[in-house]
Amino acid sequence: MTSDDRSSYRRRKIGQALRRYREERNLTQDAAARLVERSPATLSAYENGHRAVRPRDLRQILDHYGITDARERARLLDLAAQGRKDGWWLDYQERTDPFIVDYASLEGSASGIREFEPHVVPGLLQTEAYTRAVFSAYDSVRLDPRKDGAVGFRMARQRILVEDPPRLTWIITEAALRAPVGGACVMKEQLRKILAVTVAPHLSLQVLPLAVGEHPGLDGAFSILDIGFDEPMRVVAVHSLVRSWFIDESASVAHYGRVYEALSSLALTKAESRALIEEIVSAL
Repeated sequence: MTSDDRSSYRRRKIGQALRRYREERNLTQDAAARLVERSPATLSAYENGHRAVRPRDLRQILDHYGITDARERARLLDLAAQGRKDGWWLDYQERTDPFIVDYASLEGSASGIREFEPHVVPGLLQTEAYTRAVFSAYDSVRLDPRKDGAVGFRMARQRILVEDPPRLTWIITEAALRAPVGGACVMKEQLRKILAVTVAPHLSLQVLPLAVGEHPGLDGAFSILDIGFDEPMRVVAVHSLVRSWFIDESASVAHYGRVYEALSSLALTKAESRALIEEIVSAL
């Protein structure tokens, strides 16, 4: 599932479910619109994820379709309620990549986040100077200018670490910690921030040492998010140079979960990781 400028992940998930219910009942869109007492254009916008559906309206549509599974109803209604919450990220909608804004909104609803980052320090742990150095390197080959506010947006995302925070775990390679991004002074400040932030009990960081060699995360960075609390929905976010996308197909999500557990077993413990970072800092 790729990111779409016109819709959010939550709206797409609700829309996919509504389309599936309609097709399972062999209803045309016009017939379904009459059944659920909505216009065909409105139902189409719901199904395509182009329009948010209010929880009250979604509940009525589920009733009309005869959806009685309590867990399924709760999952969809929770998505609809989450999507209507105002968040700080809305101020950046016109100035930041739509996928990243959507991702930040999912972070804000997550009960748990696991991230693997092989090349750079994870965004939630970056200093402003480190972020600027990373963006400078990326921008050297961009054809389109980076939107204003990108650095500020990344810094703003970090409020999740202290404001009603989820359980956050990171696995980062030793190579990423040793790369002198921005120079020695920037890197020293960055590593010290990691040490300061990750003392919190709900935050955990492991380092995958250089000595490991080959490992199941060689394909690149990914994040696993548990969205919600009572019946969390698990989704994987994958980032590449030219695009990012969400994966929520159960077998694929389970595969990423196994990869993360394998990486965790190969990585240093939390205490060993802190000791290594302190060693790297002292050498700078």
